Parts: sequence; C-alpha cells; structure tokens
Amino acid sequence: MARGDMKIDTLAVGAEEEILNRKEFQAVANTIDFSEVSDTASNGLKVVKAGTPVDKDGKPVKSTPWENAVGILLHDVYEDRPQTAVLKQAYINTTRAQKNSKLTYDGALAAALNLAGCRIVFEEPVVLATGAGG
Repeated sequence: MARGDMKIDTLAVGAEEEILNRKEFQAVANTIDFSEVSDTASNGLKVVKAGTPVDKDGKPVKSTPWENAVGILLHDVYEDRPQTAVLKQAYINTTRAQKNSKLTYDGALAAALNLAGCRIVFEEPVVLATGAGG
C-alpha cells in the first residue's frame, strides 16, 4: 500500500466513557499538556477526562469563565498517550460528559465554545450563568 492510501473509517477506543448523544462529530487533533494536571487514574497515570474543555495549547480548562476553551475532549487522555481528538462539532450528552469530567457546564461554556468557532450542541440543559449574589 502506498503512503496516503490509508484512511480511518471509524474511531474506537475500548472502555472509554461515551459522551456523545449522536455518532456524528468533527474533531481536531491536539496534544494534552499535563503540566498542571493532578488527577490520576487507577493505573497511576495522570488523566484528563472526556468532556473536559481544553484550550488551543492542550491545557484543560476546568471552570467558568472557560477562557480560551476551543473544544471538548472526546475520550479520556492519559499522560503516556497525550494525543487526542478535541470536539469542534458534536451533540454532547451533557449529563454523561459532566459526570465523567466532574465539571458543571454553564451558559458561559457554550458562549466560549461558540466564540472559538465550535458548534457543540448540549443535548440536555446546561446551568445558566448567574451574576454575583444570584
């Protein structure tokens, strides 16, 4: 087979949390920066969970105002294999993604992703951002 003849028809990762509600999605490749990650998996490796927003440099973005978020991780990513797919267009199962990432999405996340050119559809409602004292 000559170079360039290979293509990927499907993407499958065994035993990964499924955060999509629908099969269709568009993603871009990125490498996760583990320099500020402290969460570890049962195998002792640092992990960033599916459903976590990331910035263009691969750093996890874990709280509102979600500054610099450019997409959401499709799969759990471990420090020994930091390459991943970052969702740019997808139908997210909000409940599963929040549970897996241990984050709470809000309206500010949807706005930040929209500014980054993403077309992420949250299939269940997200918490509306509230003002101070709200």
